[in-house]
Amino acid sequence: MSKPLKFLLWSSLALLLLQIGCGLKCESRSSEPTVKQTQVKWRQGLQFRVEVMNKCLMCPVINLRLKCQGFPQSLVDPTLLRVLSTSAGNCVVNDGLPLSPMQTLSFNYSNSHQFALRPLAWSFQCE
Repeated sequence: MSKPLKFLLWSSLALLLLQIGCGLKCESRSSEPTVKQTQVKWRQGLQFRVEVMNKCLMCPVINLRLKCQGFPQSLVDPTLLRVLSTSAGNCVVNDGLPLSPMQTLSFNYSNSHQFALRPLAWSFQCE
C-alpha cells in the first residue's frame, strides 16, 4: 500500500474516532461525579477524608451539589464545601466552580460519626 493511501486511511480513522469520542461526552453513568469517604487516623477522635471526583474524561463539572443532611458548615472550609440549606441538606462543592476532567477535590472533617454525602445535581461544561 502506498504512503499517501496509508496516510489517508489513518487520518480518516483518527477523525472518525474523534467524532465518536466527542459525541459521547459525559452522558454515561460512569461519568457521574463520585464521593468517596474514608476514615483516617487522628488522635482526638474520628476524622474522615472526603474525595469528590469528576469522572468525566472530557468535560469540567460545574455547580456540583451534594446531599449533605445535617452537615455543619463549621467542619470544613466553605470554599471547598458550602452548606446551602441545612433543612434540605444541600451543599455545593468548590463554590460551584469547575472541577476539571478527572480532578479530585479533597477535604477532611472531624466528627463523632460519618455524614452521608452523595452527588445530588451537577452540570457538565462541554463545548
